[in-house]
Order: sequence, then structure tokens, then C-alpha cells
Amino acid sequence: MSSTISVIVPIYNTENYIAGCIDSILHQTYTDFELILVDDGSKDNSLSICRQVALTDTRIHVLHQENKGVTAARKLGLEYARGEFICFVDSDDKITSNALEILFSNMRDGVDIVICDSERSGYATGNEFLNQLLKNEILISLCLGKLYRKELLISSGALDIRREINIGEDYLANIKMALLVSRIVYVPTVTYLYQYNPDSAVQTRKWSLAYEEMFRIEVEKVLGNRLSEFEESWYKFQLRTLENLIIHRIKFSYKRAWIQELLRAKQNYALTNREKIICKIRNAALCRYILALESRIRNCFEFIVC
Repeated sequence: MSSTISVIVPIYNTENYIAGCIDSILHQTYTDFELILVDDGSKDNSLSICRQVALTDTRIHVLHQENKGVTAARKLGLEYARGEFICFVDSDDKITSNALEILFSNMRDGVDIVICDSERSGYATGNEFLNQLLKNEILISLCLGKLYRKELLISSGALDIRREINIGEDYLANIKMALLVSRIVYVPTVTYLYQYNPDSAVQTRKWSLAYEEMFRIEVEKVLGNRLSEFEESWYKFQLRTLENLIIHRIKFSYKRAWIQELLRAKQNYALTNREKIICKIRNAALCRYILALESRIRNCFEFIVC
């Protein structure tokens, strides 16, 4: 029997979190869903826990693969999914009891993606969504209270991402979908309960020049011949890449071709103070100091205003 929503949970070594995650999904006010647990070669008891819980509820399906990464695990779940809509949840997080109900109630005709837990509300086009992604104005995770049409995930090749890209996969997936999206709806309601996990990929990330440049090229490839439509957003994306190199103390030279081209580009874009600092200060150590000072001043001002 097929279900309307397929909830896909990729799992890797989260034995201390997975039971709570599963429990939050099973106790939903909306019940027409299947739960697909994809173990990505865990070395702890995660797979055993999943198999035990699956014996108690026929909506649960447990899949297992050798360790290939979170994107490959999601893709395997997508291939198995029978629902028209897909919801991703990380195995060390939880969702609210009415999460699926809220997500599904906002998935209307002509809408391809529902995004809850948002500071925005209302509708957006695919181009607006893509601009927001490139400018870092919205959360980029495939999880965090989102519902997707399965057909969009498949047709966009959202999960066709090479293994070398192990940070920022969600970002690329969202860009691929944004290029095909008709409409997105933002809902300012909390549905996702993020839990801090010191062993997660985000928390253990090691920054490097090689990876940042590889990821920049990957984003450029995904945008392809549509790049010229998003010149300002692409400019700001590259500024943020340069900012990451600076604030994470990664050694680089301002003589690198893409950095030189970026900083000498003639543009009339409205830049934030941080972006202006990155454009004007061509010494990484000094720039990092001024950025830190700007952040302190801005935080103090926001505190005074509040």
C-alpha cells in the first residue's frame, strides 16, 4: 500500500539519537506516511535499533548499504519511496507532532516545495528561491521542516551528487531543484527540532582552500548557462566563499584568478557592511580583525535597540 508522504531518515552512527527521532515521526497527527530508515554502514547499534523498532510498526521500512555518505543514503530511500511527497529528517533530530500535518496542508496545486521553520511567509518563484539560496538568506538543509514533490527531486537530479562533495550537498540539491521549481511556499511555523550532535559532519568540518574552491566550481557548473540570470547573487556567493577563507584562517593568495576577478569586477550592487569590508581590505588578517569588530558593534547595536 502506498502512502502520501515518505519520510526518509539517513542514519550513520547515531545510536544515542535514533530512537527519539523515530518516536517523534511515528507519533504524528497526520498518519498517511511511510518511514524509510536508511542505514549508511553504521558501526554502532543504529541498524539493530532500527530493525527492532520496525517490528512494532508496519509503516517502517529499514534499508542498509555500505557507507557511501548521506546523499547516497537519501537517494536509496528515494528509490524505495512510494509516497508522492518526500520529507527528510536527520537521524539525530526530531520533528514536532504536527509537522507532517502542517507541511502537507500547505502543499497545494502548483506548489513544489513547502518550507516551514522560516522567517518568511507566502509564495516564491524558483528564481526568487535561487537568489535567496545564493545570497545565504534562507536555511539550506534538505531537512529543517521541508516537504518536496518526489517528481521534482527525481527530475532535477537533486541527489545526483558525487561523493567528494561531503559538505554542502544540501545546498547543491536545492539549487538543482530551484532551477525547475514552479512555486514554493514559506510557512513561519516551527516543525523541526534540531539537536546538537558534536559528532555530526557540520560540527567536525575541517575547512580547506581546496574544498572551498572545488565547491565554488561545482555551484558554477550546476548553474550552467543560467549563471548570467543571477549575476548579483553569484557575486555575493563568491564574496561569502572568500569570507569563509578569511574567518576560518585558511591560507590563500589574493592573486588567485577567481579572487582577482571577483574584487576588480565593476558592480553597483547593494552590499552589506561585511561585504564592503571583504571587497576593500586586501589583507586577510586585517580583514578578519575588522570583520570581528563589525560583528561586535552590530550585536551591541541590536542589543541596545531591543
